[in-house]
Amino acid sequence: MTFGARLQHHRKAAGLSQEELSERSGVSVRAISDMERGRARSPQRRTTEALLDALDLDEPAREELRRLARTGRVALPGPVWSLPMYVADLVGRDAELDAIAAKDRGLVVVHGAAGTGKTSLAVRAAHLLEARFPDGQLLIELEGSTPPLQRLLKDLGVAAGHLPEDTNGQIRLYRSLLAGRRLLLVLDGASTEEEVRTLAADLPGCLTIVTSRRRLAGLAGATWIRLGGLTEEAAVELLASIIGAQRVEADPKTARELVRLCGMLPLALRIAGNRLASRPRWPLGHLAEQIEERRLAALTAGDLEVRGAFEVSLAHLPDDAKLVFRRLGLLIGTHVTPDLAAELAGIGVTEAEQALEELTDVSLLDADDLGYSIHGLVRTFANGLIDATDDDAHRRMLARLLETTVTAGVLFGQTGDARRVSPRGRTDVPAARRWLDEHRDLMPEIIEQAQHKGLHDDVARAVIALSHYAAIEPSPIWEHVYRAALASTCQPWQEIVVLTQLGWVLFDVVDRPADALEVLTRAARLAESTGETGHIGWVWLVASAAHSGLGDLEKAERVCREAIEWMREPVDVLYARSVLGVLWQRMNRPDDAVGIHEEVANELRAFACTTYELSALGRTVWWLGLALIQAGRPDDAVSALTEAEKVYERAQMTSWRARALWHRAEAHRAAGRLAESDEDLMKALEGFRASGDGVREIETLRALADNAKSRGDDSACLRHLQDSLAACERWDTDATRKIAAEVRECLSRG
Repeated sequence: MTFGARLQHHRKAAGLSQEELSERSGVSVRAISDMERGRARSPQRRTTEALLDALDLDEPAREELRRLARTGRVALPGPVWSLPMYVADLVGRDAELDAIAAKDRGLVVVHGAAGTGKTSLAVRAAHLLEARFPDGQLLIELEGSTPPLQRLLKDLGVAAGHLPEDTNGQIRLYRSLLAGRRLLLVLDGASTEEEVRTLAADLPGCLTIVTSRRRLAGLAGATWIRLGGLTEEAAVELLASIIGAQRVEADPKTARELVRLCGMLPLALRIAGNRLASRPRWPLGHLAEQIEERRLAALTAGDLEVRGAFEVSLAHLPDDAKLVFRRLGLLIGTHVTPDLAAELAGIGVTEAEQALEELTDVSLLDADDLGYSIHGLVRTFANGLIDATDDDAHRRMLARLLETTVTAGVLFGQTGDARRVSPRGRTDVPAARRWLDEHRDLMPEIIEQAQHKGLHDDVARAVIALSHYAAIEPSPIWEHVYRAALASTCQPWQEIVVLTQLGWVLFDVVDRPADALEVLTRAARLAESTGETGHIGWVWLVASAAHSGLGDLEKAERVCREAIEWMREPVDVLYARSVLGVLWQRMNRPDDAVGIHEEVANELRAFACTTYELSALGRTVWWLGLALIQAGRPDDAVSALTEAEKVYERAQMTSWRARALWHRAEAHRAAGRLAESDEDLMKALEGFRASGDGVREIETLRALADNAKSRGDDSACLRHLQDSLAACERWDTDATRKIAAEVRECLSRG
C-alpha cells in the first residue's frame, strides 16, 4: 500500500472530495491529486500533518500515514537480490578484487575494452561482499527496452501500478528506498556519467560498482579500475580451467602460443576454450592454426563473438574517430602518435589527437608514455575494415616510419659512407632511443611492406642510418634487416655499406665468420670495380675480425692494418687501432694489447661525448680490461672494466654494460673474490635478460654455477645449471641447443 492509496482511502471514508480536503487542510487540490495518483510519493512533514488533522484520524492511522510518507511505500519485507551466478573460473584479477573489497561505500568504475571481463569481475566482487551488504545486491544491465530506473524500482519491490509517472518522482522514490539501507548495486554497461549519477546508490552504507567501456572520468569521487588483458600465466590458467589441465600440460608450448594469439583477452580465451572443450579430440595446435589464418572469424563460439564486442565500441563514434581507427589497421606495431594518426587519416594533428582520445574513451586504445597503443586483436579488427581507398595512407605511413628511422638512427653515429645519409627531420637522443627500441623488432615487417610499395630508396636510407644503433643493440634480427635491404640498394655505395653491416652481424652476432667473409669479399670487389672506396676501411676492419674468427690471426692483423690506413675520420682510426689490440690479445701478446688500448683510451677520453665516441671509448677500455686479465693483472682489469661499465651506462648501451659486468666478474674471480664476482654476474644477468641476449643469459648462469662449485655449494651449482637449461629451452636456437647438450652432460656427471 502506498501513501497515495491510503490517503485516498481515508478521504473517501470521511466522505470528502479532493476540493473539500483541500479547503480543510490548506493543501492544494493539485498536490492532493498528485499524491493520490502516485506522482508525489513522499510529501513534506508539514503537508502530512495538515492532512492528518483535516481527516481527524486516530493515532494508529496517523502513524501509518506518517510511515508511508517517509518511505513512499510499504517497508520492504527483506533483502533484495538480482545478481547472476558468478564466473567460477575468474583468474588473474586478485588485485582488482582487493581494490573493490577495500571500499565499503561510494562508487567504483571498472572500465576497459570489450572482452576484458568487466562484468565477470563486478559480479564476483558483489558475491564476495554479500555479507557486508545485508539488504541486498542488485545488478542492472543498462542496455534494454525498459528504462533502468524502472527496472531498479521493480527489483526493489515496487509494483508497476505504484510507479510514479514522472522521472523525478521515480528518483525521489528510489532515494527514499535506499535511505538507511546497506545495499550493493552493479550498473553494467554504463555509457555516460549522467546515467550513473541518476542511478548510483550514493547514500551512506551503499556501494555502486559500474562497468563501462568508457573511463567516465567526470564522476567525482570515484575509484577507477582499468581492466586489460591477462598475464600469460593467468591466461594459460584460464584456458586450463575450461579445457582441462591435462590438455594444457600435454602441450604447454602450444597453449602459450594460443593465449598469445588470443591477446590474453578473457573473452577471446573463453571462446577458444569453449571451442576446444566442445571438440575434445582437437589438438591445441589445430585451433592455433585456425586463429593464425582467420583471426577474429575463428574466435566465435555460439553467441560469443570478439568482433561483435568491438563493433559495439566503435558504432557511436564520430566520423574522424572511425576513419582514424580504420587506418590504424595499417599500423605496424602497437603504438601510434597524433602525428602518425594525422598522416594516416589525412587530417590535422589536433583532429587526430581528439579522435585518438575518443577511441581511448571507449577502450579501443590505451594511452601510454609513447602516445597511444592498440591491442593486437583490436588492430586485427581495424585491419578488417581496410579497403582500396586506404592505399595512399599506407604508403604515407611507411615513408614516415622510414624517415623517422633515419632521423633517429643518425644520432647514434655514422661511419664511412654511411655519413652520406642525412636526416630530413630533427629529434633528440632520448626520444630517438625510445623510438628505435620500440620499432627495432618491427623493422623486417616495415621493410617488406615498404619494398612492396616501391619505397626502395627510403628503405636503403633507413637501414644505413641504423648501422651504429645496430652495433649498440646487437640482435640476430639485423641479419634479416640487412639481407632484405640489399634488394633496395640502388647505388653501389649503398650496397657496400649494407653488405659490410651484414658481414658484421654474421661474424659478431650470429658467429658465422666464414659467411661473413664471403659477404665482405663481395663488398670489397664491388668497391674496387666501382671506385666507391669511402667505406672500404670498414669492409677491411670487419673482414679482419672474420679472419680472426676463422683462426687466421696473421692475415687478420695484415687486413686490420690496411683498414687503419683507409680510415678517414680520427675516431674511426682510433677504433680500428683498438681492434688491432684485440687481435694481439688473441695472438698471445697481452702487453702489446694493453699498450695500444691505453694509448687509444687516453686519446678518446679527451673528446668523447657523442654516442658513437662513447661507444668507441667503452669498447676500448672493455678490451683493455680483457687484455689485463690475460696479462695476469685482475685488479687493474677491474678498474678498466668499471670505467667501461660507467661509459656504457652514460651511453645507455644496456647490453654492452652487461658484457662489461660479466668480464668484471671474471676479473674478480681471477683475484679470488667470488662474492664480488657473483654480484656482477647477477647484474649482468639482469642486463642480458632486458636486452633479450639469450646466449649470454645462459652463459652467465653457467658462470654462476662455476662460482658456486668453487665455493663447494653443490645445491646452488645445480640450481644455476637447471636455470641455464630452462633458458636454453626457452630461446631454442642452434647456439642454445649446443649449450643445452653441454649442460645436460654436466648435470649427468653430477
